[in-house]
Formats: sequence, C-alpha cells, structure tokens
Amino acid sequence: MLNRRVPRGAGGRPPRPVILTVGVLAILLPACSGSQVAQPHPGSLLVVGDSVATQAAQALIHVAPGGTTVSVDSVLPGTAPCDWNHGFTDPTDGDFHKFATDLDKVHPAIVAFVFTGNPGLSGPAAGCVDANKPYDLSQLLASYEGSLVEMGDKAASAGATVYFEAPPPRNPAVPEGYDSQKQENRGFHGNPAIASFYKSLAAQNSRHWRYDDKAAIAVSTASLDWMLTLPCEAWDAELCTDGRVQVRVGGTDAIHLDEQGCGAIRFALGLEEGVLGTAPPDANSVAAAVSGYGGCQ
Repeated sequence: MLNRRVPRGAGGRPPRPVILTVGVLAILLPACSGSQVAQPHPGSLLVVGDSVATQAAQALIHVAPGGTTVSVDSVLPGTAPCDWNHGFTDPTDGDFHKFATDLDKVHPAIVAFVFTGNPGLSGPAAGCVDANKPYDLSQLLASYEGSLVEMGDKAASAGATVYFEAPPPRNPAVPEGYDSQKQENRGFHGNPAIASFYKSLAAQNSRHWRYDDKAAIAVSTASLDWMLTLPCEAWDAELCTDGRVQVRVGGTDAIHLDEQGCGAIRFALGLEEGVLGTAPPDANSVAAAVSGYGGCQ
C-alpha cells in the first residue's frame, strides 16, 4: 500500500483565501535519467491548480482511499493554466512552479487540473490575458485552451489520464466582468461557460482527457447551482447549525470554499470519486481522517 504524503505546512486548517500561500508537492518517484522512460505510478493522483486546489489540498491527501497517493501543487495568488505551462515564481514566497517539472517528478497515473477562472500572473508573454486591461470571457477561455492543451498533451504522452475539473459555481451576488467605474477586472470565476468549455475541451482527446464535475457538484447542486450551505454530514458536528453547514465563503467572495474547511472536504471527496472511480468512504472514515489535520473545525 502506498503511503499518503502530507504536504509542506500540513497539520493546521486549510489556508484562507488571499492570506496564505501554499505550495504542495509530494514526490513519489525520482525522475528517470538517460533514455529510460518513466511509467506512470499506479494509484497516483497529481492535482495542479489555483487557490481552490490549495484550500482542498489537505482534505485531498487525508481522505484519499487506501492504496492511492495524492500530490497537490497549488498556490493561492490568482494562477491560471498559462502560469503553470510557462513556469512562474510565486510572488509571495519565491518558489518556482511548472507543470512539466511536477509531471517528471511524480509520474502520476491521473492528473486533475483545478482552474476556476483566474487571468494568471505571468502576462501575455506567457499566454495569459492582460489582467491590467479589460478582457472578456472568450479571451480568458482562449488563454486557458492554449495552455491546457499543451499540458494535457504532455500528461497524456507520459501515460496519464487527464481530468479537467469544473469550477464551483460563481456566487451570484458578485458581479463579473470589467467594472468601468472602478476600472478593475472582477473576473469570471465559476462562470458556467468555464465548465462547458472544459467539457468540450475533453472531447478533443476522448482517449486520454476527461471532464469531471463531481467536485463542483459536491459544494453546490447536481445542476451546479450556487449554495452557501448544505445539509450537515457526520464530520460537520462542531459547525453544524440547524442541520446545515457553510461550504462557501459567500459575501463578496466569488469562488472560494468556506474558510473552516467543510466545503474543502466535500470538494475533495467529489474530486476523488470522480477521477478515481471509487465509492465515497463512509462517514466515520472521513471524520477520522479530517480529525487528523483539524478540518472543518
């Protein structure tokens, strides 16, 4: 049985949006040298993404089914596929991240991309939209497509199955697009068109690429409708109020999971059910797993 690897800085609650930065990468196998071709590591899942992936990182690792090793590489500032394809330096801690490096180190059997709508940090030279100027949804998706196709091809060539994860639905109370009065981009995080785009993208390589929405559904509804709270589960006991628990930040936040980690647990369970094809673990097993790192407290 493979051991689950705990990410650097693990042991506390999931980080809060725009406050902390987490770079998490568990190295499962050494990169092959010379002319050797590395084979995907059975039972290994690599999750690469933005702040939502960071929020779910500890849950993804701790609630993974037995025999599966999960690695998460994600950072909190608004990263997009263009950053990871080109390679970028996290402005908060100076760490360098690049998808090709992760792929060579981990050799995963499965790759899941969690990108929820950020314009990216690296600018047009790296294939990102220019976040300092007005941009529309079609420009954002064109940027995503170029980088995700390249990364998806790399992963497929390395023998991995690729999943594009639908983003959690956007908070309808938060406007989107460009605010001409404030002269700022409010973004398109969680717009339904992003999920539709991922579905069409997966169809371009139906042999190696997949679309998955189980993680997003786990923090919303089957039709991806926004929900601030959901019915409580056994592990929500301390935060459950009148039979419901908060799973999203809400208020003026468009996309993030709740700050206490209850939504992160659901997101992680949904993602792993979707990409691993396993039945969800029983409530007692989840409760025991999340108690180990203080999730949903």
